[in-house]
Amino acid sequence: MAETSVQTELFRAAADELAKAADHDRVDRVAEVVTDALVDQAQHRAPAVSQSYVDGRMAALKLGLDAGASASGKPLEIVRGGARNASERALLASLVAWHVETLLQRRDGVQAVRALAGSLDWLEFVGHVAPYTAARATLDADVLARLDAVLDAAPTEAATPAAEAAVRALRGRAPVEVLAMPSTARTVVDAVSVAGELEGVERGVLRRILGTPIAAVTGPVRAVLRVVFSLRSPVTVSLDAGTLRVHGHTELLGRTLRTWDERFPLTGVAMLRRETRFPSLPVAASVFALGVGSILGAREAIEGARAQYFPLVALGLGLLAGGVFFDALMRAVFPGVQGRTRLTVRSRDGRGVVLTALPAAELDALLDAIDASSSGGARAGVSPISSATVRDDVPAPSRHGG
Repeated sequence: MAETSVQTELFRAAADELAKAADHDRVDRVAEVVTDALVDQAQHRAPAVSQSYVDGRMAALKLGLDAGASASGKPLEIVRGGARNASERALLASLVAWHVETLLQRRDGVQAVRALAGSLDWLEFVGHVAPYTAARATLDADVLARLDAVLDAAPTEAATPAAEAAVRALRGRAPVEVLAMPSTARTVVDAVSVAGELEGVERGVLRRILGTPIAAVTGPVRAVLRVVFSLRSPVTVSLDAGTLRVHGHTELLGRTLRTWDERFPLTGVAMLRRETRFPSLPVAASVFALGVGSILGAREAIEGARAQYFPLVALGLGLLAGGVFFDALMRAVFPGVQGRTRLTVRSRDGRGVVLTALPAAELDALLDAIDASSSGGARAGVSPISSATVRDDVPAPSRHGG
């Protein structure tokens, strides 16, 4: 975190220069470019701001490098090339605080600022440009109170209570009782968290089969978004004091679209299913169906076209479509066909999530901790996870080094 005893006056001086500007609309646009560029850097955990990103935002908002120039310097030129001294860092941080205040005045301001919280946390932690420190030095008390309320409600994306306490401390809202947690307790919690990807909501086999035609369309679209536009849904699942917590966000082009934080008390979990076994059988069936459908379908379609016999062409196209549909059906019924470890969580109140790309060893440690916690709850007279819980009887190839 930035040293407020040194930087406070610089923040206030920069904020006074911005307030004295004749064109506040231009300052708003400059602050938006600076904030977007720094948020993009935070989301990519990059050592510097992307100059091409700054140029694109400047072009979109019709700004030149001289826009918003003050005694402290030219903010767009500074953010593009990097701040070189404390005054320039204070100017950038004050512009971020200015933009946050502008967002809070909008109808969707609370949601907009909440979506930025994770990136602002990172910027404050790195300390090069400290938005929270600048906000506390420059914003009015009522605006600061609104910002604190938004940050209090915003998820921290922290895997453990200790990490969450650290984030709250960055935001200036650290819970004392969590900070006082013994280091041994924090180590235990750290050992039962695992990172992966959100695949979607939990659905039954029948619903997956019925949704196959829709999945056949949305699947390729999501694949294109993942490859071309870097669509990702990173998620962390952890065990915190008898509660299974699933939290993360969805991002597109490095920008956070939404965040979520679901909590499943173990006493209310109806099912935990770990899937990694026997991925080769559905894969083989899919490859066989695609191969047969492609070869026979192409042959019949070509022969029908040569003979100008439409029913034969239709038969060939039908075989091609049948092979593709069978592959989609296998992926719907056996979603673990890619061989990645997968975790399905369903609670008794109907909520459910499906997680994938989970490291097998870390997931096993999490499930072991859940088993231990459930056993302890049963001894204490608390209802454990129901008998619908499913774990592999035969370990996956990567499990425990096997």
